[in-house]
Amino acid sequence: MATQLQQDSDLEFVSLSSAIGVEARGINLSAPLDDATGSALRQAWAENSILLVRNQDLTEEEQFTYARIYGDVAARIKPPVEKRAFRADPDNPMQMVTNELDDEGKPVGSLGDGEMWFHTDKCYVEKPHRASFLYAVEIPSEGGHTKFASLYNGYDQLPEALREKLEGRKVLQMYDYTKTEPGSLDQPLENLLHHWQPVFVTNPNTGRKAVYISRLMSMRIEGYSDDEGRDLINAVADIVEAEDNIYEHVWKPGDIIIWDNLSCLHARTDWPREQRRTLRRVTIEGEALI
Repeated sequence: MATQLQQDSDLEFVSLSSAIGVEARGINLSAPLDDATGSALRQAWAENSILLVRNQDLTEEEQFTYARIYGDVAARIKPPVEKRAFRADPDNPMQMVTNELDDEGKPVGSLGDGEMWFHTDKCYVEKPHRASFLYAVEIPSEGGHTKFASLYNGYDQLPEALREKLEGRKVLQMYDYTKTEPGSLDQPLENLLHHWQPVFVTNPNTGRKAVYISRLMSMRIEGYSDDEGRDLINAVADIVEAEDNIYEHVWKPGDIIIWDNLSCLHARTDWPREQRRTLRRVTIEGEALI
């Protein structure tokens, strides 16, 4: 259930789905926001995991200013061994998520084409990025949607037997930037970004517990064989990815969404390859998980 907040201005919050998400209306993010409005936005985001604002016309600097309401802007993270032949503007904290190519046929941005399985950003480093933003610049005529699934609900809906198997365990989170499916464990882990994280995390803003597992990036469960761990990961993913636990966002130019990487997963649907899809991405620093 979305939190119903009303400021002295026209700001209001409307639920996006029964499972997850809230939309903020009556706000112009290109204008300075007072402390009360910033506090209301942070509260709505923390309680609902994703916060959408539509119909915005933001410069890159205005997007950074909005992001800083939620914390310090995070630097881009590089893998230990770079497998990609080319990375566009790798040190810029404003990442272009696009399939556009320049005149030489090189990518203008990153994460260009295709479907991506459910995952949470930067779970494979010691201090996962707490929040992520996407601002829509150019959207295809169909597809390229972003799905969000609640990890709060995933935890709450775990069968007791499955919860007991996972209680107190760690999960190996790993990502191979060259793949859109889980990376192979048949290679030196030191060549990939990876980190052991708690299976269950407590959100510092809400005190609620979430299950910190995704089908794309969770690779092993502490204390189990690889096959047993994969079965446990898939069992959790089946619960988290249930249709009634998902909000699917159909992007329009000017939409900006912030999501909480501790309490939700996100995924991307495919779209016609000949059509361009461009969004601007910023992330917020996080803390080590205990």
